[in-house]
Amino acid sequence: MRSSSSIDVCKSGKVGGFMTTIYMVRHGETDLNKQKVYFGWSDVALNADGVGQCQELKKKLDGIHFDAVVTSPLKRTLLSAEIIHGMLDDLVICEELKELNFGKWEGLHYTEIERNYKDQWELWSADWVNFCIPKGESFVLLYQRVESCFLKLLDRYRNQTILIVGHAGVLKIISLIILNLPLAEYWNSSFDFGTYTVFEI
Repeated sequence: MRSSSSIDVCKSGKVGGFMTTIYMVRHGETDLNKQKVYFGWSDVALNADGVGQCQELKKKLDGIHFDAVVTSPLKRTLLSAEIIHGMLDDLVICEELKELNFGKWEGLHYTEIERNYKDQWELWSADWVNFCIPKGESFVLLYQRVESCFLKLLDRYRNQTILIVGHAGVLKIISLIILNLPLAEYWNSSFDFGTYTVFEI
């Protein structure tokens, strides 16, 4: 799957005056993904399927020159980037691009959260944008740290082609920033394993 958009970010008033091509890839699958539990900062590696997904994606992206390959410091993105790019030493690693911190909910299925954190779950369901997960963070905080990092990357790599190997939540936020959409649109996009999305800004 490939999707692409040509966006004039000048209209958003955030950045402008240059053309940058951004490839965005979600990391390969992990066992926790298969279990369908919430996890963000839990540092888990790819499973066999995840490794295979990245190997297939490497073939699709073969021949494309990337001026920078950007990733979070977590194992699943680092290994995915290494497989796709072929090198680990020259990766640009950004702490701000880690997935949402689910705090006390890390590793739990939503049914467990409903049962064990009933009051907090109801608050999160009522205001998922602003509610801060116990010992974790809110989507507003996620948006703010990703936006700060992404705009710096745009400035640093203007007129260049970059690959961002990231987490689904982070890639959704970056898409919202590029498209100048509100955080309320967060759930209207998805990033599957072994696929890439291209934005031309």
